[in-house]
Amino acid sequence: MDLTLLLSGAAVVVGASLLGGVTGFGFSLVCAPLLLLLGMELTDVVVVNLTIGLLTRLATVARMHASVHRRRAAYLVAGSVPGLLLGHLVRDVVSGDALKVTAGGVAVVVAAFLLLGPAGARSAGDATRVPPLATGGAGMLGGFLGITTSLNGPPPVVLLSRQNVAPRQFVADLAVYFIVCNALALALIGLAGELDLGRVGLLLLCWLPGAVLGNALGNTWAGRVPRGPFRVMTLCLVMVTGLATVVTALAGG
Repeated sequence: MDLTLLLSGAAVVVGASLLGGVTGFGFSLVCAPLLLLLGMELTDVVVVNLTIGLLTRLATVARMHASVHRRRAAYLVAGSVPGLLLGHLVRDVVSGDALKVTAGGVAVVVAAFLLLGPAGARSAGDATRVPPLATGGAGMLGGFLGITTSLNGPPPVVLLSRQNVAPRQFVADLAVYFIVCNALALALIGLAGELDLGRVGLLLLCWLPGAVLGNALGNTWAGRVPRGPFRVMTLCLVMVTGLATVVTALAGG
């Protein structure tokens, strides 16, 4: 195992977990492009991100279970299943560089949307209105992106942002979605024989404690960090790393 990758990857995972703990969704958006830039294989990045995202969200659900909107979470999870199956098939026919470009491109587009796009107007019914088709569609697209690039968060994040979901419910619903979607994606990857525990297991063993600590600190700081400046800096970082990933993949690594 490359020591430089081990140490630099640990720093990336801790930083991304800290951001994810504060925002509730930013872990993979930051972590995936940076790990790809460090030279990790896409499949390893997907497995690492999905596993860490799943385990860190367990604590979030345990703490915020009362805030979960059960119907919205159920639609997101149900929608993710066909997306996961379709993405599982696509992994065998699409090149790794194409998926890396997708990962970087999705990160850039979503960051730009959240940074520049106008928020939807809040109405009295927004807190309870859950359109099944739109919610299931977001879950489906997220499932497809999750198993191919580990970026299953952007579609639900955009949906919940446009609906102006309350912050605690936003984080709680996403946590339920991440746990189930990530677990299903990892199961499919394992069944396909693409899960190299000898290699990825060591990375997770070294990186998971820092991820848990970073996520816990992020959760603690979530109410103290100035949301405006922090949000802008995080989304700008996502855009830069996403663009760098696209350029690197197009240049052939």
